[in-house]
Order: sequence, then C-alpha cells, then structure tokens
Amino acid sequence: MKNYKGLLFILAYILTIPAIYAQQGEFYQFSLEKETKVRGSKIYFEGFTNKGNESQIDVNALAKPGIDIFYYTYSGVKAKKIQNHISWTTHPLFEEVTNASEADVIIGGSYLIKTSEEVEENLYFEKANSVGGAIPYYETRQINTAGINVLITYTYKDKTTDYDTINIQFDSERKPGKKLLPVSDLLAKCESSLKPGFYNTFKFYSHEPVWYKFLSVKVKDKTLKEELSSAKVLFESGEIKKLGNLYQRIYSAEPDNKEAAFNTAMCYELIGNYAKAQEYYAIMPDFHAKVRMKQNQILFDYLNEIGANPIVEDF
Repeated sequence: MKNYKGLLFILAYILTIPAIYAQQGEFYQFSLEKETKVRGSKIYFEGFTNKGNESQIDVNALAKPGIDIFYYTYSGVKAKKIQNHISWTTHPLFEEVTNASEADVIIGGSYLIKTSEEVEENLYFEKANSVGGAIPYYETRQINTAGINVLITYTYKDKTTDYDTINIQFDSERKPGKKLLPVSDLLAKCESSLKPGFYNTFKFYSHEPVWYKFLSVKVKDKTLKEELSSAKVLFESGEIKKLGNLYQRIYSAEPDNKEAAFNTAMCYELIGNYAKAQEYYAIMPDFHAKVRMKQNQILFDYLNEIGANPIVEDF
C-alpha cells in the first residue's frame, strides 16, 4: 500500500510537468549579419542596364526577388498556430516607391555578360635522345567560358553613391574522360547563381529558431486566475499582446509574482518592445534572455540608425 501511494505521487508529479511549460513555441531570433548600403525607408528600383552585346540572362528579373527582401512582411515565428511576430517584423521595414524623386535610395546599376570558346594549339617537343633530336608534337586545348559582372549602384537623396559588385564565372575545359560543357550550359549556371547572388548581397540579417518557454504562474486573485486559464489559447493563437496584458495585470495586482513579470517581459520581447522587456526582465534576470536581448537590441538600433521603419507596440 505504501508503494502504491508512492507510485500515485510520482504519476501525479509527472502529469503536472507539462503544465509548467505548456506555453512554448519556436520563434525566429533575428540578428544583424552585416551592414546594408540601403539608407532610409523608401526604395526605388531603377533596374540594371546591359553594357555589352550579349543579353541571354534577364538580370532584372533575377534581381527583383533579392531586392524584395526589403519589402517582404517578415515572420518571426515558426511554431504551429502562432502567427507573425516579432511585431516590428510583421510589416515591411522598407517601402517601395514608384517615383525616383520620392526615394531615400535608388538601386540600379549595370551588367556585362561575356562568353568565349577558345581553342589553343600549342607546339611541344619531346625530350631528345641518343638516337635523334627532339620530336615536335601539337596539343589542342579548348576552354569554354561564360561569366557575368554586375555593378550595383546605390544613389542617395544627397546625390552621393555607393556600390556593390557580383562576379560570376564558369569554365569548362576539354579533358580526357571529362565532358566539355557548351557555353549555353555555362550561361545557365551563371543564371542559376545570380538570383542567390543578389539575395545574399542585399540580405543584412540572419535568423535562427529559438524556443520560448513561459514560466508557470500561480495567482491568488480569483478573477485573474480564471483569466489565466486562457493563457495557452492566447499564446497558440498568436495573441501575444493580449497574453502580455494579462501577465502585466497579474504582476500589477501581485508585485511579488516574479514569474508573471518574467512572462510579461517575454511578451514584450516577442512584440519587439525591448525597452519594456528589459524593464520587466530586470525583476527576474535570466541569462538566456539577456543574450537574446543583446542581439535583438543590436539589430533594432541598427534599423533605426539606417532610417528603416520598425514600429514599437505596446499591450
């Protein structure tokens, strides 16, 4: 009987564990990867002009998806059922304008496609021997080449400029046991490499999945306790501001409830209000939150520095 009671206690303990971290989700953590040459929030895409005779690659069609990285509505969440967060990434940080005179920066430039089919016939001599002199012989070498050079120009409101470049080249040489690729195939390889080339040039942030786990909160107030029963539903439906408002009211009513303060901080972090998040995290410090917040703040400060448009919200 004694063992039976002990088993019941262990089972009860195990069954309560999921409730402790019932609210958890895999969010994207955004970080600054490198500086961007974009300044301001309004961008005009002028397009790229061909500086050569060959035009087998539609450079502007390949460039546009890369430039669109500035206009996309970013999603900061990967977890099932949870919708777009962080809040300032749920709307475009940059705006595409249709008139160059309205733009903070004009993105354009030029490109040059080069192809060649070179055949070289070289004369060589075998080493001389005691019987006779060196015997001449010819070797033919063929190399096909295709490449594209793109000059990206950023023109700002004050008429100053900055530049980026993308250089791609593929070669194929005729060798025993190796197929000589035609120029058309090498151009196709250039084309398939150019789209990610634009994307990687314009991309200035990186992201990785991070699990956010809310703490278990005990509430004395009956009304707030009843409201707290909806916390899991609010979290899974992406109602982070409503959830944060709930935890904030619990902490206001019970100032010794540090778990409610921590969850309030986490909700502020998830909507991108880092000033408020820091304020509430200070009540119950956490190393992992501190590391995340440092990365969050670096990217957020940089966006403001370059004149992007992060919108800070409250509950």
